[in-house]
Amino acid sequence: MFLEVTDLVKTYETGAGSFNAMDHVSFHIHQGEIAVILGPSGSGKSTLMNIVGGLESATSGSLKVEGKEISTLSPKALGLYRRDTVGFVFQFYNLIPNLTVRENVEICSHLGKEPLDIDELLTKVGLTEQTHKFPSQLSGGQQQRVAIARALVKNPKLLLCDEPTGALDYKTSKEVLALFEEINRNYHTTILMITHNDAFQAMSHRTIRIKDGKILSNELNQTRKTIAEIDW
Repeated sequence: MFLEVTDLVKTYETGAGSFNAMDHVSFHIHQGEIAVILGPSGSGKSTLMNIVGGLESATSGSLKVEGKEISTLSPKALGLYRRDTVGFVFQFYNLIPNLTVRENVEICSHLGKEPLDIDELLTKVGLTEQTHKFPSQLSGGQQQRVAIARALVKNPKLLLCDEPTGALDYKTSKEVLALFEEINRNYHTTILMITHNDAFQAMSHRTIRIKDGKILSNELNQTRKTIAEIDW
């Protein structure tokens, strides 16, 4: 098992009292899977991803990646986990505006122990002709491709994607999702993707449904489709 979440709880304190953003959540994902987490706004999707990515700590429960307990790591060890194991792709690209495409990717290549070849990666994500351009000279889809290349260049085992197509149009969304399929196929990267779009489950190996901080279902997809075959 690559990712194991067991009885995970995340409690927030507010002026009105406390509430569980994660309410005894348990699920697992195998290595090399594309797993889609589906749920409405406020269901706890982003909280779950932040905990898996080591950006937030759980109140209680267990989170294991490749058999290693993550929830009890020291701040320093947690930083190494984020550096060595996890890549992040967010809805908003967070590129450095005064760096070129190549420089935005290169800056993260120094974080990995076995980084991918930058030029080869830029070719795979379709950015060869944009290498020396700045983010302001790119379309939204191209900027998202840079963000994906930046997350991948350090060669992470786990790619976390938080609404990665939320700011993109239909055509560009399909291109980005096709890129995720290629990444999964070529690098065997485990991908955990948050979305509110039910159509995306058709491309996934596994669909996890969440509502009000609770897992409603965790199902394998026996009839996967390519993103080219999916309309929404």
